Amino acid sequence: MDWSNTQRAEIQYFCTSTRSRTPGLLCGCTLKLQLGFILTIFASYQITEFQLTDIKAFYKLLHTPHFGPEQLRPPSRIAKALEQLGRGCYYQIHVRCLGEARYQITEVSPRYISDYQNELNYGYEKGYVQYFILNPIL
Repeated sequence: MDWSNTQRAEIQYFCTSTRSRTPGLLCGCTLKLQLGFILTIFASYQITEFQLTDIKAFYKLLHTPHFGPEQLRPPSRIAKALEQLGRGCYYQIHVRCLGEARYQITEVSPRYISDYQNELNYGYEKGYVQYFILNPIL
């Protein structure tokens, strides 16, 4: 995946900062919910296609003690969770398998993207995102 469209400091703030209104967001969530957040982040940066290896790379890029290499899910579990993600009406996130561990994001609720952007705006207003820009972890 081409990560150049993403702002890694924003992602780090949103997912791991204790100053975020969503601190440690991915910690303690089910895999399906984690994938929902990750796909929302991807979609907010106009990333519409990804591979299973991109999901694993996303976890590795977070560089937090919450996500050590031993916690990375095998590709088969990620693929199964992606299949289930679109089945529930609750998530409003849908993906389509393109074959060979490649997927396309076909729908993400605009509300989810708006929630992500609102949190980033809050982080910029408070100066929290700038911390990650000046002290890159990714």
